[in-house]
Amino acid sequence: MTLLQVDAVSRAFGGLKALDSISFEVQEGACLGLMGANGAGKTTLFSIIAGHLAPSSGTIRLDGRPITGKSPDALCRLGIARSFQIVRPFRALTVLENVKLAALFGQGLTDKAAETFARGIIADCDLADRMDEDAGNLTLAAQKRLELARCLGSRPRIILLDEVMAGLTPPEVAEVADILTRLKARYGLTILIVEHNTHVVSDLADRIVVLHYGVKLAEGTPDDIVAHADVQAVYFGEEA
Repeated sequence: MTLLQVDAVSRAFGGLKALDSISFEVQEGACLGLMGANGAGKTTLFSIIAGHLAPSSGTIRLDGRPITGKSPDALCRLGIARSFQIVRPFRALTVLENVKLAALFGQGLTDKAAETFARGIIADCDLADRMDEDAGNLTLAAQKRLELARCLGSRPRIILLDEVMAGLTPPEVAEVADILTRLKARYGLTILIVEHNTHVVSDLADRIVVLHYGVKLAEGTPDDIVAHADVQAVYFGEEA
């Protein structure tokens, strides 16, 4: 079943067309990878889906219902959560307080129920031993895992992960990828992930959409994308 549908979405900034009639679907329970070089339009598209930016044209649907133009808080309560390239925890609050706030906001739980739910999420993100530590004291790798936990706190149906592994070492990347695989199975998540690490995207994603200067260059399985002549030309040069 199609959970998220992006239909002919475009966005212009003055004379610059950042996105040009982008269309794709994300099936419920699937992981769709979004690839492209810097400036391809990936974060702009994420911002439109999450309600932080309005499209110039086009429609976005969740469960078949138009959600274009809804505010980020309304979309959160409908089941869309988003992470950011630059982590944004409440640095003076503890790990537990950060995730508990997400549960209170996104689910409308009681204080006790929100804390119970948050503790489970934190353990699932391998942060149980840092639960009472201020978020600002965490390493970058731990803050990335906290970003995941905060997304899950609102109990989303789909999470938009914007370079959640950027800046991490290879062992830290492998750890986050493993956590994502476990979280997807445990919580029945649908995932839309932007990531420059092509190996990670290929391992996690069922399908991949490639953007190039705001245009959809290719879409298919990871094997299809690796073999796609236009993708090879863009990433590796015309002789690839």
